[in-house]
Amino acid sequence: MIEPLLVLILLGLVGTWLIVKTGLRPIRRFCEGVGARGRDDLTALAKAGMPTEIEPIADAVNDLMQRLDRALSAERSFTANSAHELRTPIAAALAQTQRLIAEAQGTPIEQRARSVETTLQTLARLSEKLMQLARAEGARVLSDIPQDLRPVLQLVVDDVRRIARSNELALTLPDEPVLSRIDQDAFAILARNLIENAVKHGTDATAVRIALTSGGTLSVRNRGPIVPTETLARLSQPFERGTTTAKGSGLGLAIVNAIAQAAGARLTLVSPAAGMPDGFEAVVDGLAIPDSPPTSRSSI
Repeated sequence: MIEPLLVLILLGLVGTWLIVKTGLRPIRRFCEGVGARGRDDLTALAKAGMPTEIEPIADAVNDLMQRLDRALSAERSFTANSAHELRTPIAAALAQTQRLIAEAQGTPIEQRARSVETTLQTLARLSEKLMQLARAEGARVLSDIPQDLRPVLQLVVDDVRRIARSNELALTLPDEPVLSRIDQDAFAILARNLIENAVKHGTDATAVRIALTSGGTLSVRNRGPIVPTETLARLSQPFERGTTTAKGSGLGLAIVNAIAQAAGARLTLVSPAAGMPDGFEAVVDGLAIPDSPPTSRSSI
């Protein structure tokens, strides 16, 4: 009687293990689906094949994700709409202030009017940055068709050169196309914020170096004081600024970080910059499609 009983117990244990493993398989798939989600993917999770007893958990998770999606969408929409609605009255006030400056030449009112003009210009730049941040956090950053990043970066650098009235920005591009799925407008916003930060906060405009590699890594370096490690860790957060006398809103690197994360790339901040005794370097890697072939580079 002992031998059949032992065989029965063994079969019972194996059968129980198989039943539990099979029964938990849908739950494991559900957990893997939650873990594989991107940072902005709050769509409902599939619950096909879930045990009846576990379906309320899946429904509760999906309901929570829907509420989070509505809350985040409302917040981003409010930020974008507020910044957009502010542009027209700010532009009108700035135009009136500039007219007042022209009419008040040589009077005590002129200096006050110029102070108002400076404040309005700062507010206009802030509203523009808020719109960029709202787009980076809420809009679709990836495109369906791979596109070459080199022409976009060249246009951005040429535009910054024109605005900054400096021809000393050094741009290095690969000889072959750098194909990426990031939207061209999003990449232009990312690159412009990095380059403008380097020009604004660097101590030597001639030392700004912009490079795009065939592997999809964009780096921007400038000369300047070494930034402490604890400061680097928080510079990619909104409204965070290092020790600097340059004017700014503290949103540039936050916008770059949001776009990079939405595109599946990564922003890294380094100080001192590579190959320099001091300075600051921002590196965004993972922009190109993995299958892009390596090529040599040419300086422009």
